[in-house]
Amino acid sequence: MAEARVVRGSKGEVYEPTWVFKHGSKTGAPFDFAIGNIAYLTGPPLHVHRVQHDTFYVLEGVLRIQVGDEMIDLMPGDFASVPPGVAHTFDNIQKDQPPVRVCNLMTPGGLDAFFVAVNEVDPTGEDLEKLMAVAEKFGVTVVGPPLRAKLGLAR
Repeated sequence: MAEARVVRGSKGEVYEPTWVFKHGSKTGAPFDFAIGNIAYLTGPPLHVHRVQHDTFYVLEGVLRIQVGDEMIDLMPGDFASVPPGVAHTFDNIQKDQPPVRVCNLMTPGGLDAFFVAVNEVDPTGEDLEKLMAVAEKFGVTVVGPPLRAKLGLAR
């Protein structure tokens, strides 16, 4: 009989320092669960996951997401789900807003290994060529710029 596992709020791996993962290797579940604190203009480039279904649930703040060519503002309590193969990105584009707090669920799990690899080759996350090379190894393809670039916003 399978046993339940508990991962306490103070536990989990921190990546880049935006995401705290409660990933499948800790929970025994077939998904990665993460809490993100998305600071102003720190979102990733437009990208596609080959196998992961990427979901977002906003806890605090307003998160701008792009799915395909559509831009959507998610408010607290809003949920968005992006299937594999669909280009998407997200960001906190409101200058006076504190970091947006988001729950992220990735199915299947295993993408936490991507963040480990990125931190090993470029802890700043600013080298797009290194990011793209690592991303491809984990089934993620960068297909466009971050929202800050698309919207002409500067950090």
